Amino acid sequence: MAWLPGLDGIEQHCWQQFLACSLNVVDAVNVCLKGAHDLSIRDVLLLELLSRPKRREHRLCVLAEELGVTQGQLSTQIRRLEGHGWITRSPSPGDPRGILPRITSAGHTRLHAVMETYAQGIRVHYLNQLKHEQMVNLVDSCRRINDSLSTNGRTKGLKAAR
Repeated sequence: MAWLPGLDGIEQHCWQQFLACSLNVVDAVNVCLKGAHDLSIRDVLLLELLSRPKRREHRLCVLAEELGVTQGQLSTQIRRLEGHGWITRSPSPGDPRGILPRITSAGHTRLHAVMETYAQGIRVHYLNQLKHEQMVNLVDSCRRINDSLSTNGRTKGLKAAR
């Protein structure tokens, strides 16, 4: 990677390691999910969001923002998962133009099986590489970064649990 102006050696190294690590971990977990279930992390996150009981939050615009994708990308993803029978779409009662995706019972069953693989992938490729104290420090670092981004109105995508 080219030297980034304004960053000293440790800052440059910190950024490079973070970027490589985050991309590599996501890729490794995606490979696990694709190999075992032919689903991506984004598919798992969508099914998990739809499995939550708050129906009003399942409007496409809210889901797209929550997942950090465009509504067009989300619509394509929903159509694909609908083709497998894991999601259905129905009109929004309050907005005739709105569509509410819902997870089906087959989708719930599939999600339960997929979550085992997802958790194993996270453990093998991420958690097993860290000691408890490192996890605690990483949680704190990520929280501070996420808080700073949300304060500046720059967060899109998944909101971290508190």
